[in-house]
Amino acid sequence: MIYLVMLVPEVLMNSFADIISIDGTFIQNYVLSNGLTANEMFVALTAAAFISAGLGSIIMGYLTNLPFVQGPSLAIATFVAYTVCESFGYSYSQALAIVFISGVIFFILAILGMEKKIHRAIPTNLKYAVSCGIGLFIAYQGLIKAHIINEYTINTNLFDIANIGSKDTKTALLALFGVILIAILHKKNIHGSIFIGKIVCIFLAIPLGLVALKHIDLSSEINIQQVFLNVDFAGLIDFSNTKSIFETGMMILVVLFSICIMNIFETMAMLIVADNFMEKSKEKIKKKGIPEILEIDAVTTSIGATIGSVTVSTYIESTAGIIEGGRTGLTAVVTGILFLITTFFSPLVALVPSAATATTLIIAGVLMMSLMKHIDFENIDEAVPAFFTVILMPLTNSILVGIAFGVLSYVAIHIFLGKGKNLNKILYLLSFLFIICLMFLPR
Repeated sequence: MIYLVMLVPEVLMNSFADIISIDGTFIQNYVLSNGLTANEMFVALTAAAFISAGLGSIIMGYLTNLPFVQGPSLAIATFVAYTVCESFGYSYSQALAIVFISGVIFFILAILGMEKKIHRAIPTNLKYAVSCGIGLFIAYQGLIKAHIINEYTINTNLFDIANIGSKDTKTALLALFGVILIAILHKKNIHGSIFIGKIVCIFLAIPLGLVALKHIDLSSEINIQQVFLNVDFAGLIDFSNTKSIFETGMMILVVLFSICIMNIFETMAMLIVADNFMEKSKEKIKKKGIPEILEIDAVTTSIGATIGSVTVSTYIESTAGIIEGGRTGLTAVVTGILFLITTFFSPLVALVPSAATATTLIIAGVLMMSLMKHIDFENIDEAVPAFFTVILMPLTNSILVGIAFGVLSYVAIHIFLGKGKNLNKILYLLSFLFIICLMFLPR
């Protein structure tokens, strides 16, 4: 889990556009409106991620007695950073307020059993396509951060001997080395391969001059109070006139709908995968019930927002503990306690260069793209919606657009094939909502 929990704050830093330099790195000493430097904010977000993962895992393990661990969602962190904040223009504090509200809505939907109905309505191929699309989106961001590509074009300086000493070239080559190292470690079934690869990249970055050691102060205070209870509901809706009330209100609904849909995708996918590893615990899951697990997901999401992190969801990495023999909530509780202890080491994230960040983004994308093999590309009516879902996320820089086009094209194709009556009615409702979402996307 730890590479994911550390990766989420790195992605969330893109919510603060002013702190990103032209080369895609953080301006360490840039002072934000809350008085923190970019580096201090990074440390605070990392601490919030560790605490969210710790509390979420402890709550899940204690209440369900199942080995399901939790942490901030990488997919939703990506959506918050690049869509909610960058495209829609909300501040990070406002984004946290929206995440908090989504947790409340998610809880209501769980009680009513709607999540399970939505999950059943969405075609299996589209579920896999969403994960693959997010993986491709994340990997694309990693390739840019590593300076391997520059906006859809290969960085030609990589093959220019004269530029071998430039910072961008060294970052790109180190990231490529990190990806290859992790791939080798992963193939040899070495536990923690991604985390090990990241640590190696960090150490190699020091002699290469890619780590700004002068900005690192491991004795500095962790300013968690700057993100704790920092949900800003003010300004979410513009009450200046009727038109602005309608437009801003619709934008909030679009974001809330998107977050809830993505949360449902993540949690249900985790339960499906975990079920394959828990033959002896199927009865336990059945006894507790999926709704209870989803309700806890909703509660921990709102708790995470108040702490300063994004949607807390049940990690598919729970399977790692299950494979090692974890069968009860003690697995999740111990994991949660370890994450709370790790909070004190948050200042160490200042050591992480963009090459190491890019490495884990690319590998995370590769692992998510592995689900592509489950998509039925033999049937064109299944292949086209899945293709739209996967390809449009990175090309439009929007996860929402990818999911929307996937669902809409799926419904349209099946209607014109005369199969409209066989579609779940919830798909029609989702299509209508996605059309509204696309209408209110920022131009």
